[in-house]
Amino acid sequence: MSQKRAPDRPGPGSKRSRADPGGLGDGALVPGGIMKIELQNFMCHTFFEVDFCSTVNFIVGRNGSGKSAILMALVIGLGGKSSATNRAPNMTEFIKQGSSWGQVTITICNANHNHDAWEYELYGAAVMVERRITKQGSKYKLKNADGKTISTKKNDLTLLLDHYNIQVNNPVSILNQEMSKKFLASTDPSSKYNFFMKSTHLEQMILDYQQVNEKLETIKHTISKKERTIPDVKAQVRHLRSQYDEITELRDMGRKVSQLKDELIWSKVKEIEDEQIPIQRSIDKLNSHLPKVEQEIAKAQEKFNDAEASVKALETEMSEDMRRYQSLESDQASLRALASAKKRELFDIQRKIKTANNSIKDLNMDRQRLTKRIREIEDNNKARNVEAEKAERDQELAECRSKQGQYTEEMTATTSAMENLEHRLSDMTESLQRIKEDIEQTDGQIRKHQDMLRTQQEAKKNRVSVFGRSMPDLLRKVEEADRLGRFHKKPRGPFGLHIKVKDPKWANVIELAIGGLAMNFVVNDQHDKSVLQELFRKSFQNAREHPNMIMMRFRDDFYDVSSQKPQTGHPTIYDMLDIDCHVISNALVEQARIEQSLLIESSEEARMLIVGHAPRCVFNAWTLAGDDVRERGAYSNDLSRNNNRYFRDDPSQVIEEINHKIRQLREESSIQRQNKGGLENEVKDIRTQYNTEKKKQQAIKRKLENVRNRIIELDNVEEAPLQDVSAMQEELQQYGDQIQKINEEKAELAEKEDRLKQEHEEANKRHTESTERDSHITNRLEDLKAKMHEGQKRNTQLLEHLEKYKRKKKEVNAEKKRFSAELTAKKREITEAQGMAEQRCPRVDSRRSAKDLEQQIRNMELRIQQGASNSGNVDEITRRFHDAKMKFEEIQTMVKKMKKFSKDLQQILEEREEKYFRFRKEISKRINYFFIMNLSQRGYTGKLRVDHEKKMLEMQLNVDTSGASQDTHDVRSLSGGERSFSTVCFICSLWNLMESPFRCLDEFDVFMDLMNRKVAMKLLVEHAAHDQQRRQYILFTPQDMSHFNKKFKNMKIMQLEAPERNND
Repeated sequence: MSQKRAPDRPGPGSKRSRADPGGLGDGALVPGGIMKIELQNFMCHTFFEVDFCSTVNFIVGRNGSGKSAILMALVIGLGGKSSATNRAPNMTEFIKQGSSWGQVTITICNANHNHDAWEYELYGAAVMVERRITKQGSKYKLKNADGKTISTKKNDLTLLLDHYNIQVNNPVSILNQEMSKKFLASTDPSSKYNFFMKSTHLEQMILDYQQVNEKLETIKHTISKKERTIPDVKAQVRHLRSQYDEITELRDMGRKVSQLKDELIWSKVKEIEDEQIPIQRSIDKLNSHLPKVEQEIAKAQEKFNDAEASVKALETEMSEDMRRYQSLESDQASLRALASAKKRELFDIQRKIKTANNSIKDLNMDRQRLTKRIREIEDNNKARNVEAEKAERDQELAECRSKQGQYTEEMTATTSAMENLEHRLSDMTESLQRIKEDIEQTDGQIRKHQDMLRTQQEAKKNRVSVFGRSMPDLLRKVEEADRLGRFHKKPRGPFGLHIKVKDPKWANVIELAIGGLAMNFVVNDQHDKSVLQELFRKSFQNAREHPNMIMMRFRDDFYDVSSQKPQTGHPTIYDMLDIDCHVISNALVEQARIEQSLLIESSEEARMLIVGHAPRCVFNAWTLAGDDVRERGAYSNDLSRNNNRYFRDDPSQVIEEINHKIRQLREESSIQRQNKGGLENEVKDIRTQYNTEKKKQQAIKRKLENVRNRIIELDNVEEAPLQDVSAMQEELQQYGDQIQKINEEKAELAEKEDRLKQEHEEANKRHTESTERDSHITNRLEDLKAKMHEGQKRNTQLLEHLEKYKRKKKEVNAEKKRFSAELTAKKREITEAQGMAEQRCPRVDSRRSAKDLEQQIRNMELRIQQGASNSGNVDEITRRFHDAKMKFEEIQTMVKKMKKFSKDLQQILEEREEKYFRFRKEISKRINYFFIMNLSQRGYTGKLRVDHEKKMLEMQLNVDTSGASQDTHDVRSLSGGERSFSTVCFICSLWNLMESPFRCLDEFDVFMDLMNRKVAMKLLVEHAAHDQQRRQYILFTPQDMSHFNKKFKNMKIMQLEAPERNND
């Protein structure tokens, strides 16, 4: 559809307002005047814009040309409601049919002359007000003269309208056809009165006063109601005060318990200090005993030295006898050697004789065998056939070659079969190994889920158990350590114990996102970390089971993450969690950035929102499918592997899921074991086949080797000639010669044997004589050895005695060292205990035992507990008392203030009502004055009679311009022209009473005839032309106004053409 712009026919000497928005000439717009209106998809217009001049603007067009649309746009564009237009029940009705949006843009003059502009530095010489209407609602934009958006707040538009006193709901400022028909066309005085009250805001002032009176009655009723509650609240305060006094006494007793606990800590320190006294005494006793032990060592050393000298003297004497004995032993050895040498020679001769006999025997046997062989050869030579032997050998060679080919083929087939079996066996073995690994992994999963099942079953009784079997014991130790004051600030954890998921459907995803932190603890400083680490070692057997620790300074409140949260319309993990500990909440913000992790159900939506262009403050997003979506891409996760054991309130569902998973794993394990058995049987069968083939191959290999060897033998066989026995006969002769020679050597050896026997007997005799001579020295050496043994024995006893005292000294030193170490450890324990006690309070001297103090503390705590059970919760009673007291004081203060406010408001209201009546009277006089002045322009006389009691306004006129009659007549008795003239005078009088930069009239003359319309229009134009404030007038009419162009300056007539409309 084509765009349209209203054609204008400016009057003589007129200037375009946009060309001179802030000038001081006749064409200058008054600040707050309308420079331009632009419509898009509004009512019947697709696009339409109109510029206005500074004084009179006629919008001329036939019915249906869109004149009223411009007036509606002015009301709607400046913040008016749809009901104020009397055209549509809601804003969407103003959107052009077939469009999804409509827009009105109004340019307001913001000239800076007389320094009356509104925020001139921001907006400049013009303010563009843009209102865009959609099916969902409407939005405002305030732009400067260059079209830059400065504000989008309606409040700023309200400030602009207040600044220029623009009243879009005032019928005198903007008078549409319905309002004109209702108030001006009617001759009813009540309608005229209502129009007058509405135009002068007197009606609104009455409504405001009525509303104030209603508020005043409400205040008085509230005061009466509050005063009735004061006695009950006062009685409650008295009752709670008595309870408060009782618990104050218990609180004093609690402070006494705290003092006794301080004394108990220092009493335990004193007991530890007393434990070092017996240790010191033991050290002193050992120090006094050590010199005595050293004296015994000196005496034992002296005795040992004397015995050692005696032994050395015996050793000297024995050494001399030993030298004599060794000399005799040397001679005896020589004789023994001589006898042995003779004996060896004799044995050697006898051996040679025996060897000679054996040689003779062997030679005789060889000679017999050789003789037999010679006879066999001679017989064989006589019977041998050479041709038959060759034919038999060729036949056997052919058979061997045939068998060789057969065995080779069998070997090839067997080798191929073995290779196939080897490949199958390798594949089966790998498959079997994989199945074994799968079975082991499945069994591990079963054991893991069984452990999880036991943990969840324990968690059903105690939720802490879900974080490990040792966790309840650890938390008890943490509580005990905190009670004893070992921590600077009590650690918080595990995290999962303090977290609940608001929407269960996100529980599994959130555990995937932050489940790794569920077991964590958070500590305030290094000291608390060391103490907690010690408790970990006591509670957990395996160091790998220790929870992780996060060290950060504790704050007293939750982090304010409002400025760091994304503005995307999707919840974050932080929004989805209910965390009952601010320390853990702050730790999750720092460690996991939960306030910047979105939760978006659809993975596709999450990718479109984040991948490549993540919004501000968005770290990542998690989807219901478990996808982790980030700016660089998305990462998928298998939610089925996550058991969601930490963030579920009821473990029953988790137990059922784990049991179901265990059943699945057992079924899977059973199938895997069946497959394993089948594969093992197949592997066994293949190995049996392989071994069979291998044995077959070995048998074939042996056969093939035998055949090959036989072929080689047959190929190498040569035809042997007839054997010659002459060499054998010569060898037989040599055997006879050797036997004769050996017999000769044997005779010589026999003679030598007899001679050596005599020499051996003589050597034995001389050795016996030497042995008898050595006997005396040997006996003496034995005596010396006995004495030597006794001396060494005594020496050993003395040495043992000496070593005994040395060991005793060593034991004393070791005991002293042990006691010294205990004393050092005890002093260190004392220092640590004193340090921990000093952290709680200064030293308290106490003569009472820790046991007595503990008993006294238990008794007092029991009394406090009994008193608290009778009186109720101490903090609750204290809070209730202070709350009741504060409530009583607040009620008294409120009643006092409300009475004063009610009195002041009543006084102010009375003063305002008095001023209102004076103001109403003054307004009535002024409008009558202006009405008379306007009538005088045509020589008429008359008046406006305003009766506020009867709520009536009557216009009375005397149209006799000759002055012959002074009587006035009611307008209902006048002609149409005179009545129209009086109506215009009434409008102009109202205009004189109000301050507004522009006035708009929409076909107010629609009920007048042509003559009356011209008279009325001329009067309006003349009024505008002589307006001293140079206000802007926008008049809508279907009549031709071209005849005005030649009479007035600063006038603009815009002729509208009927817009194109959609008829479908």
